Amino acid sequence: MACSTNQQSKKEHQMEPRILAIGRLQSTLDVLVEEWKRYGRNVIASNSKERIKEILATDSIDFVAIGGGLPDDEREKMVSYIASINSNIEVHPIPRTEKKMGPYNFIPFLNNLAIMFKVHKAMEE
Repeated sequence: MACSTNQQSKKEHQMEPRILAIGRLQSTLDVLVEEWKRYGRNVIASNSKERIKEILATDSIDFVAIGGGLPDDEREKMVSYIASINSNIEVHPIPRTEKKMGPYNFIPFLNNLAIMFKVHKAMEE
């Protein structure tokens, strides 16, 4: 039995994860959120610890992605900070590479995480 495109689109939208993206500059994060929306992603982004705590407490977040703009020590502190708020939430810092990465690398990184989340969710059903 085949699904219509509309039914597939509806099911895929229901499987779309709610993602918290964290980075260094809010202005850059705002641009990235607009780009992720073009891919149909459901992303909230912040660089403020207070706002991050509020989001984790009030929104149903499936996982957190941390961009490459934060220095290593701040990234580690952010991972610990998030765990202190919600130890069950998955946190995915973008991997470090030898060459400097711009914010544009955060787009495919987060998109890949969203796709893997949806694949795992579909396998569970």
